[in-house]
Amino acid sequence: MLPRERVLRTFRFEQIDRIPFDLMEGAVWPELQTFFKMNYGLEDREQVIEFLDPDFRWIYPAYLGPEVPLPEGGSSVDSVPEASSISTKQVAQGPLAGARTVAEVLQAGLWPDPKLWGPPDFAAARRRWPDHALVFCAGWTPLFWGACEAFGMEEALVKLLTQPEVFDAFVRRQHEFYYDLLSRCVEAGRGWCDLCWLGDDFAGQQAMLVNPELWRRSIKPYLAEQVAVARSNGMSVLYHSCGAVRPVLPDLIEIGVNALLVFQTTATGMEVESIAAEFGGKMAFYGGVDAQQLLSLGSVEEVTRCVHRNAAAFRQTSGYIAANSHHGIPTIKGENILAMCQAARETGSRS
Repeated sequence: MLPRERVLRTFRFEQIDRIPFDLMEGAVWPELQTFFKMNYGLEDREQVIEFLDPDFRWIYPAYLGPEVPLPEGGSSVDSVPEASSISTKQVAQGPLAGARTVAEVLQAGLWPDPKLWGPPDFAAARRRWPDHALVFCAGWTPLFWGACEAFGMEEALVKLLTQPEVFDAFVRRQHEFYYDLLSRCVEAGRGWCDLCWLGDDFAGQQAMLVNPELWRRSIKPYLAEQVAVARSNGMSVLYHSCGAVRPVLPDLIEIGVNALLVFQTTATGMEVESIAAEFGGKMAFYGGVDAQQLLSLGSVEEVTRCVHRNAAAFRQTSGYIAANSHHGIPTIKGENILAMCQAARETGSRS
C-alpha cells in the first residue's frame, strides 16, 4: 500500500496494511540532524526525511514580500507567519500587557499584511511526492496561546474573565489575519493537497489552561470557521494542541476536526486505551510516542513496545498515526526515532 493511500484510509478508519508514521510536524531539529549526519552521512533535513521515509510530506506558504535576512542556521520555513509572536516569545508579559480597550488592541500593529504570504506550488509538491500524503501548514497563529503571548498569560486570563471584549478583539483580529492567508492557500491546494494543519495550545499536562466553557465561547467559533474552509476545499484537518485536551475532544469532532496532532498519552486523561475506546472511529490520533521520557531516556525496546501498544489499541477502528509527541527536544535519541519508525513499519493490518 502506498503511503498516501495508507494515510487517507487511516483518516477514513478503513483497513490498512500497517499504521502510518511521521516525524512530528515534519520537523528535523539540530540534534537529530547531527545524529543522522554522524551515523549515516545525511547532510540536511531533506535527506533525513527521505531516509526515514515517513508517510507524510509537509509544505508551507510562499513568502511574497521583500527579502529579509534569515537567522543563522535558518531556512525558508522560518518565514512562515507567526503574527502573534512578533514582539515576544515570553508569556509573563506581552506587548499588549497595558491594553485596556478594544481600540488599543486593534491599533497595536501586531499583524503584518497577510498578502505577504501566498499559496505554495501545490502542483509541484504533488509531482515531487506523488505517493505521499501532503500536509499544508499555513503557520503558527494560535488564538488562545496567541492572546497569552500578546497580553502575558496571567493578564490574558484576567481579561478573558473581566474584559472579554478586549480578549475577544485580539482573538477576532488574529483569526482574521490567519483566515485570509489560510483561505487563499487551501483554495489553491484543492485537489492537490490532502491535509491541512491548524494549531493552538490551551492545555498543560494536568488540565486545560482555560475553562472549557470559556474556550467554547471565545475560541471554538473561530476555529470552526478555519476547519470549515479547509474541509470545504477537500482537506482533512490535523489539529495541534498539546496536553490534557480530552474535555474538548467532542467539540473538535463536532466542528469537523479529523485528527488530533500531539497525542500526548502521558497527559491526564489521554491514556491510549481509554482514548481509543471512547474516540476511536470518530477522530484520528497522531503522536503517542512520548518525547519527554521515552524517546529521551528510554531504550529502543521500550519505544518499540510503545508503538505496538498504541497500534493495538486502535486495531479495531484504525485512526492512529505513530509520531514523536513533541519535536525539537535536544535529549531525544536518534536511535529511538529510528526505532519508532521501524516499529510502525512492523505493525500489521487490523483484523
